Amino acid sequence: MDQPKTTKPESEKPKRNYGWVILCLSFGNLIVEGGITRSQPVFLPALRQGFGGSAAMTAAIFSASGVFGGLAAPILGKILDIIGPKYMFLLAGIVILFGWWASSMSNHLWQLFIFYSLISAMGHTSIGSFSTIAILAPWFPQSKGVILGIADSGTSAGQAITPPLLQLIINNYGWRAGFRVFGILFFLMAAPLNFLLQKRPPDAVKKLPDPENVPPIPIQGETSQSSVNTTVQSKDISNDAYKFNALKEPAVWLLLLARGTAAVSNQMTNLHIIAFFVLAGYGEMQSAAAIGAAGLFGIGARPAFGILSDKIGREVVFSIGIGMTFAAIVVVLLFTGGANMWALIIFVALTGLSDGVSGLLIGAKAADVYPSSILGSVMGAVQSGRNLGTAVGGVLTGLLFDINGNYELAYWIAAILLLLSIGTIWAVRLVEPKPPK
Repeated sequence: MDQPKTTKPESEKPKRNYGWVILCLSFGNLIVEGGITRSQPVFLPALRQGFGGSAAMTAAIFSASGVFGGLAAPILGKILDIIGPKYMFLLAGIVILFGWWASSMSNHLWQLFIFYSLISAMGHTSIGSFSTIAILAPWFPQSKGVILGIADSGTSAGQAITPPLLQLIINNYGWRAGFRVFGILFFLMAAPLNFLLQKRPPDAVKKLPDPENVPPIPIQGETSQSSVNTTVQSKDISNDAYKFNALKEPAVWLLLLARGTAAVSNQMTNLHIIAFFVLAGYGEMQSAAAIGAAGLFGIGARPAFGILSDKIGREVVFSIGIGMTFAAIVVVLLFTGGANMWALIIFVALTGLSDGVSGLLIGAKAADVYPSSILGSVMGAVQSGRNLGTAVGGVLTGLLFDINGNYELAYWIAAILLLLSIGTIWAVRLVEPKPPK
């Protein structure tokens, strides 16, 4: 009896199924990134008290981390395309461990600029959302939104775990112990499993066939316009990882700008959020617990945003998510005075539901437009927008606080930048590669 014909060789079935292993690894990697980024608001008051610096100078430690990470991201993306995630994440874990342990032994602020801002930034930028999107999206080409949303919920899990636990360690043992404990934990979560289990995507080769000779893959059900672009690329896009220059792509620049403006806003509010809440009358542990609670909301929200974006389009869902963050900032500005508990609850819910939507959907949009062989380079360039935006936001808020003695003006600027980010993501449609008619 004749066996039914299959469109794919049997050897590819394990590869396809192995995508679920990559998803689990990605979830763990983003727990590390979420833990690192969400630890900064906890470290900020502790380091300011420990070294006696101004709000702006202390925030500059984390801003410099964004600068170095942003400058390195395009290079790191290129390295990811060439050497693959197996060795990339092993090195990242080692660098994080060294950077955090060395940071714990710093006796001057300038030493933190070296060990945390420079060295550690290389590690957590390498393991962050841009690399996760680049390696994970190709495993699930027809459901990028939901899969990336599931993985990105790891960031929320890291946010839920790290701030309250880190605040507890700092309150009892000091900030040096915080660096040491979490440096070890982040290394163990990032390096061993990725080195043992990580693999390249099944279609991630250095040179893909000419896009004109690749027939479109039919997609079941309704998809957004951006989803169609996954299988048909314009002639001027090189699929060669060595030759492709992401910074020559107008769509990449707009994605970078959308990511960057959202990151400036995010850092302007989040880096100083514990200091803001303490100034409003809340306690440190209460504030750290609120950040952790917001992360719990995000664990379920990120996959939901991903599912919606697959069905109704990246831009629509991006606008909804960023709009919720805008509303959260307005609530903070208008109602947190006197340690208003309801204002805190509303802020936690809105930011928890919407936090991370910019990175998730901008990454999914990039994966819609560009093939997997060059996606590391694309996401590296986009990541630089995020990191540089992070650098600007933290210092700007610190300066405005040092001048005004409050965070009101900084938070209003952050809200306006969110509206700019929404407009920019819609503009990508005007320049992204279109399928031939």
